[in-house]
Amino acid sequence: MGRSYDQFCPAARALDVIGGRWTLLIVRELLLGPRRYTDLVAGLPGIGPNVLAERLRELREAGILTQAKLPPPAASTVYELTELGAAMRPLVDELSRWGMRLMGLPRPGERLRLGWVLGCVRASFRPEMARGVHETYEYRVDGEAFHLRVDDGSLEVRHGPAAAPDCVLTADLWTVLAIGSRLLPVREALEGGLARLDGELDVLERAIAILGGHLEATGGRYGIVGAVGASFRPEAARGVHESYEFRVNGGALVFHAVVDDGAVEMRAGAASEPAAMLSTDLATLIRLGAGSVSLEEALARDTTSVAGDPEAGLRMAAAFGAVVSAP
Repeated sequence: MGRSYDQFCPAARALDVIGGRWTLLIVRELLLGPRRYTDLVAGLPGIGPNVLAERLRELREAGILTQAKLPPPAASTVYELTELGAAMRPLVDELSRWGMRLMGLPRPGERLRLGWVLGCVRASFRPEMARGVHETYEYRVDGEAFHLRVDDGSLEVRHGPAAAPDCVLTADLWTVLAIGSRLLPVREALEGGLARLDGELDVLERAIAILGGHLEATGGRYGIVGAVGASFRPEAARGVHESYEFRVNGGALVFHAVVDDGAVEMRAGAASEPAAMLSTDLATLIRLGAGSVSLEEALARDTTSVAGDPEAGLRMAAAFGAVVSAP
């Protein structure tokens, strides 16, 4: 189990078992259900195969996880939490709630995956609003599926589709985040083609109210800023040294990107001297990011404009190709 703190203390004993690098993140993945080795590799980018194998061995020896065989037709070997491991759910949820206070703007190179968002969903759950509710909500996001079962004030979050969901929402990750954080009304997302709903709208609106506590508290700003930053194309910004400002929903959300020779830093607030500025509504920004609308189409609408040096606007479009497409 590696080095010990050699202290006869419950906290020290727990850290002897789960205090190693990657260990809690492995537990985070398994709290959503049994996972194959390849699923864990995909959900933990950056972990080395030797480290993952060692951590899985340590957790198995500590009685936190076990291996099982899925029934046919899957017939795959999976890792799943034992009763002792599953008892860590409140700990991981509380860690997520506490960690939300530390979530500033995304750092360069930071990634976001669906599975990591699900922990935030559990941490955002409002049990007082779920009394007497017995419903299952399925989300299909960027080719992946997960579902949430609300049962009279309790919540279960699992990977995969639900057997009999009360509603199914299909959208990309950033649209789901925008809806959950109340930056994008669900009706507007549906009418604009950003999302598709199978089921009753009032059921989905109830799900958003029950599940949106902490995400709503952040205003969803870091998610949207992160989406723009994730679209940055370093190869298109070599030799570029300038700032670009983004104004969303009439200035309700303002942030900017500082581009420096193929690198970018996303910052909140207005830029001091932006070379170009994109003003648009949130729905159009998301559609630009999803590639479902071109920059020319967006500019043809009253809600979108680009100000500043026209050449800088083209450089902005090239650098953030998934947000604005250069004409």
